[in-house]
Amino acid sequence: MESEYKKYLFISVKPEFANKIIKKEKSIELRKIKPHVKIGDSIIIYASSPYMAVIGYGTIKQIIEKSPRQMWIDHSELLGIDKERYDEYYNGKDKAVGIEIQNITEIKPIFLNELRVLDPNFHPPQIYRYVSNTLICRTIIK
Repeated sequence: MESEYKKYLFISVKPEFANKIIKKEKSIELRKIKPHVKIGDSIIIYASSPYMAVIGYGTIKQIIEKSPRQMWIDHSELLGIDKERYDEYYNGKDKAVGIEIQNITEIKPIFLNELRVLDPNFHPPQIYRYVSNTLICRTIIK
């Protein structure tokens, strides 16, 4: 029997790309490592330094795994990145992972210092992490 437990994937994204996700100009967030999530789990968008704030959230539509070449061919219009930076990101890699996000909701930014009021030990992830602090999840996803 599959668990009904919903995961909250907290991802750090460069502000340029985080804003593109929120503005729906980018619906696939690229990664090198596949997160352990499933369709319907929540994804929390954290704009990294220098902004350092949660700016929105959405739902995971699907996880896509392909070669970097095939990912570009099939999804380049949804990636929100130019070919040169894309190639640089996946240089030497044989797998590209895309997290397709739907139901994007922009929120009033919740800055790092505010998150630390809720959880003094909170540290934003370098790549991604799973958030289990119920107070943080309830504050972000209302």
